[in-house]
Amino acid sequence: MTRLHLGSIAAGAMALLISVAGCGGGGDDDATNSAERGTLVIALPTQPENLNPIYGDNVYEGNQKFFNGLLRYAKDLSPEPDVASALPTRSTNGKTVTVKLRDDVNFTDEQPLTSKDVVFTYKAILDPKNASPLVGLLDSVDDVKAVDMTTVRFDLNRPDPAFLDKLQIGIVPEHLLRGKKLETAAFNTKPVGTGPYVIDEFKPGGRIVMVANEKYFRGAPKIKRIVLSAVEDENARAAQLENGTVDVVGVVPKLAPRLRKDQDITVYEVSSADARVMAIPNRDPVLRDAAVRRALSLAIDREKMVSGVLAGAGEPAYGPIMKGHWAYDPVVEKPFDPDEAGRQLDAAGWTRSANGTREKAGRMMSFTAYYRTGDSVRKDVALAFSSDLAKIGVDAEVKGITFDVLETKPDSGANVFGYGTPYDPDLELYTLFHSKFANDDDAFSNYPRNRTAAIDAALDAERSTLDREERKRDFARLQAQLSDDASWMYLVRLRHVVAASKRIEGIDPITEPHAHGFSRGTSWNLEDWTLKPKD
Repeated sequence: MTRLHLGSIAAGAMALLISVAGCGGGGDDDATNSAERGTLVIALPTQPENLNPIYGDNVYEGNQKFFNGLLRYAKDLSPEPDVASALPTRSTNGKTVTVKLRDDVNFTDEQPLTSKDVVFTYKAILDPKNASPLVGLLDSVDDVKAVDMTTVRFDLNRPDPAFLDKLQIGIVPEHLLRGKKLETAAFNTKPVGTGPYVIDEFKPGGRIVMVANEKYFRGAPKIKRIVLSAVEDENARAAQLENGTVDVVGVVPKLAPRLRKDQDITVYEVSSADARVMAIPNRDPVLRDAAVRRALSLAIDREKMVSGVLAGAGEPAYGPIMKGHWAYDPVVEKPFDPDEAGRQLDAAGWTRSANGTREKAGRMMSFTAYYRTGDSVRKDVALAFSSDLAKIGVDAEVKGITFDVLETKPDSGANVFGYGTPYDPDLELYTLFHSKFANDDDAFSNYPRNRTAAIDAALDAERSTLDREERKRDFARLQAQLSDDASWMYLVRLRHVVAASKRIEGIDPITEPHAHGFSRGTSWNLEDWTLKPKD
């Protein structure tokens, strides 16, 4: 079964407007006189093929600009009402959540949004025949009902502490989708929503053009036309910003110094929970011993990786929860100590041979460190990882693989993944670490195939209560167990680098999740941006 995860969330359609690593193509000439036409041009690496939020995977990043959810995230990342009129209420046992709706929200075809649309949206996700990637997100939902035209009730099978984060899914119109085969509906490429922007043109793989919804219930957006243009090469995106062809791009950290020299460009380093982590299959003949994995982690110079690979745009990462989050526990922080790493490998039986490499019972300590082809940051992380291990006699060959190979969930080597959420940790960590997903065919669900009872117990406990202090203790136990197991070797946490023309006013970045670059952290208030005329 396909499940929602931050790896896929990062590739979301409209919330992820710009990315640091590309795989699209082409360009756009709309910027030539964009000032006169009020057009903002944004360069993306790829374009989505489906704009229907039932098939979207950007739910935690803020809704697509064509849609609104029941709730949205405020600037401080707390949930606040969107089309809901107030925050939801919970029953005493936490298993019933009731949401009251605003009565002044219309779809762009001028039909009102009601509780029927909310029920249709959530039931469509839950219906297996629709094959929504969000179905796993709603595992706590037994039923959703319309109490009246402006009241919705969710009946849950457990007191889900992360449930308010799950009410950010864009609401679709029942009257346009009832009885349709959702996977192939025309709506998917020309949606009708309630959001600040309306689709004007959509060329899959090429560009998206959206125009302001002048009847948006919060007021019409300031910028009247936005073009999202696919540009594959990261250097080409930077060059197009420099020559004025586009107005905003996401860049890899190594390009930031170049763009900072341009007096017409502002470079933002956006705070994120986005970590790069080596996921290590427990069946690898060299890496199956947790003592070995812990030793290797001590040999990685994370500070140097931040200064080198990320050009300073980040910080060392030791576990799945970012510093400053209410659930973070510093127990995961271990010092860089290659000498101790060597001693621990010696104790595990992996001793240096005459040529300096480590061996045990005639087997050389060698494995492959994979990264996804086309992602220069992950490649550089893998190379730095390999270089550090070579210094203690461990051979880690770096190799790029395609997404198709990654999806086979291989049982050998190590693989660079990107994960991290600043929201409720349960949104991501349960499917990443719980042993019930060890045999799942989804590469993003327990990739190492780890089975650790203590990890399972901590995860089961944190999602069984609404008491934050109890959950904080559960997450502390989880982080300690993950550090001891070391199947997930967290390395660095990025700050996403976004570069924008100084013609744009109103950019006010906030902390964002794993997203390959510019997503909700920059675009959360896109409808409030303004665009100054060109000189």
